[in-house]
Amino acid sequence: MGAGTQTSPRGRKITAADKRRAEEVFLRLSEAYPDARCALEYRGDPFRLLVMAILSAQCTDARVNLVSRDLFRRFRGPRDFAEAPEGVIEEAIRSCGFFRAKGRAIRESCRLLLERHEGRVSDRMDALLALPGVGRKIANVILGECFGIPGVVVDTHCGRVARRLGFTRADTPEKVERDLQALWPRENWTLYSHLLVFHGRAVCRARGPRCGACPVADLCPKRGISSGTGRAKNRKDNRHDR
Repeated sequence: MGAGTQTSPRGRKITAADKRRAEEVFLRLSEAYPDARCALEYRGDPFRLLVMAILSAQCTDARVNLVSRDLFRRFRGPRDFAEAPEGVIEEAIRSCGFFRAKGRAIRESCRLLLERHEGRVSDRMDALLALPGVGRKIANVILGECFGIPGVVVDTHCGRVARRLGFTRADTPEKVERDLQALWPRENWTLYSHLLVFHGRAVCRARGPRCGACPVADLCPKRGISSGTGRAKNRKDNRHDR
């Protein structure tokens, strides 16, 4: 293996040139999106972010923000959610979609918070993953936003843009996360994730990416667009685009 080359946990070779290109992408996207952040209006409250992140699955952040305003006026904390009669939470979140599954996940997560953590959201990955409805994406959002623990947050946009930029060839969020962890400096994980999400929504869209307006077009090999596999991925991404 040549000097300046390392191998990711999945066996992918990462060169010094790869890291320099990733750093340049980060700098340009930081300039293009100076306000990149979590779009959920959680007001610095880990519990509020937990509930909103569960609601955000297959739903726009704008809709979740709207629904949550009334939701948190009715339910102040974990005990209110845990003790809510069957169907009450579900009706309050109906417009977010998949309301039965989300209502059940929120109610059960709140019960576990009360039983195991005195009603507080933990700052440990394993404790967060033990909550119904919480996967690595939500856990990393909470850790990065509320506890200052860097995490790569792989949603539809982040995964799509990372593949197009050639940062990863992986299809699953877990494998994409590991590739990006190996490529990006740890202190940038959370912000870099937000930057890719903002870029994916504004420019690098699933259907019809606006390459002429892209600040990193000259650094992008456009993987995932030109090939047949890429077109299939684009169609899949578009079904879940927010």
